[in-house]
Amino acid sequence: MKRPLLTLFAMGWLVLLAVPAGVQAVEAPLTDPALEARAQSLAREIRCVVCENEPVALSSAEIAVDMRKAIRERIAAGDSDAQVRRFFADRYGEFVLLRPRIGMDTFALWGAPLALLLLGGLGLFIASRRSQAAPAAAPSVDDEQALAALKEFENKPAAD
Repeated sequence: MKRPLLTLFAMGWLVLLAVPAGVQAVEAPLTDPALEARAQSLAREIRCVVCENEPVALSSAEIAVDMRKAIRERIAAGDSDAQVRRFFADRYGEFVLLRPRIGMDTFALWGAPLALLLLGGLGLFIASRRSQAAPAAAPSVDDEQALAALKEFENKPAAD
């Protein structure tokens, strides 16, 4: 009785461990190590359009596999890194690049943080200059009134 159960258990584990669903086949690397290094570098710079904030090099989505294959095909065809980036940007938009280029259409993306930082610094500078320029006015206290209040305080009996 133990042997058939053990056989059934082992077969169940073999079926589960055979090939998990969703595992992608590893793409064939380029034959030239320098070209393969370029392909891997580009795969880390191009965003997966399904996963959004994940580069295609780390994504297991089917479209990421296709994008990695397209990168290798473009490099094997002799495209430069800039041409491969432009290919994906033309196809999916500038969003696909993890480091978008600097241009008139991306000026707000690159310029807004710098402009906000400069405006904040200018605001702090103006606020600090205003606080230094106008010292707080000393309260007007009549010396005689202050002495009278002090004497009155000193003459009061201490309440226990």
